[in-house]
Parts: sequence; structure tokens; C-alpha cells
Amino acid sequence: MARTLRESPQLRTLESLDNDEQILCDARQHPFGIIAVYFLCLIGIVGALFSVTVFLPSYFGSSAQIYSVIALISLFIGLFLIIAMVVATYVYKQSRLTVTSKNVVQVLQGGVFTRKISQISLANVEDVTSVQKGVLAQLFGFGTVKVETAGEQANFTFNYAPQPARIAKIILN
Repeated sequence: MARTLRESPQLRTLESLDNDEQILCDARQHPFGIIAVYFLCLIGIVGALFSVTVFLPSYFGSSAQIYSVIALISLFIGLFLIIAMVVATYVYKQSRLTVTSKNVVQVLQGGVFTRKISQISLANVEDVTSVQKGVLAQLFGFGTVKVETAGEQANFTFNYAPQPARIAKIILN
């Protein structure tokens, strides 16, 4: 059953939508895009633990007190990186591309306190392109959707879109 855009809790802040508008597609970014952030945080955790356990005892000796300090520092580094991963996941999951029966709405979450909401009418859409580059994009089914508009309006680019060809087809139809 299609819901109207006003009923969608994720898009309640959009005031200029008609009550008869129907959601045709609501795409969030593919989970593959956040894997790089997870990988970097994991490298940071391992690197921090390695450097703390190798370098700290060599400078201050090896006693029970030093290992308590190592454990405390490792705990703080691990907690900080876990919090960073949770925040990055929240920010990543907030970006979306919504296609309604009248508009294309792009919500880009740039940070915890930065959100950009852009909306164009389907009548202004000139061309829609879907791009899947690389083996991983083909295997996992993600890519980029580019919506080109007429005139001076900014074009939409939505990275890590799941099934980009399907989204492009929905916009064009």
C-alpha cells in the first residue's frame, strides 16, 4: 500500500507537498558505502592497541601499573572509535532519495548537524543516469544515480544507491 509523503515519518519536515502525492521509491544508501569507515575504525583500534602495548612499556618499563595505564588508554581509544562508528552509521543512514508521483526529493546528511534537502519536480527532469563502476558495485548491486535538470537547478547525484538502474527507471516513468 502506498503512503502519502506526509505520513512518512522520515520526510515530515517537507512542507510543500500535496496530500495526493504518492511515494514511488524511497532509497537509502547501500550498506557497502559505510564499510570503508568501519574498516578505517578497525585499523585505528588495532593500530592504537598495538602502539600502546608496544611503545608504552618500552618507555616506562613493564610493571603492573603500566599495564593498568595501557588498559585504560586502550579502553578510551576503543570507546572513542566505537562512538565514531555509531555516529558515522547514523549520518550515513540518514541520506536518501525519494521519488514521489510529482517530485524527486534528495536528503543528504553531511554530518550530525548538517542536512541538505533538495526537491525538483518530475516535470523538470531532463535525464537520469545510473552508473555502476567496478566489480564490487556489480556484485553487491549499488551505484550512482544522476538526475539532470533543465535550467539553472542543481543536478542530483546520489552515491551508493541500491539498484541504481531500477531507481532511474522509476524516475523516468
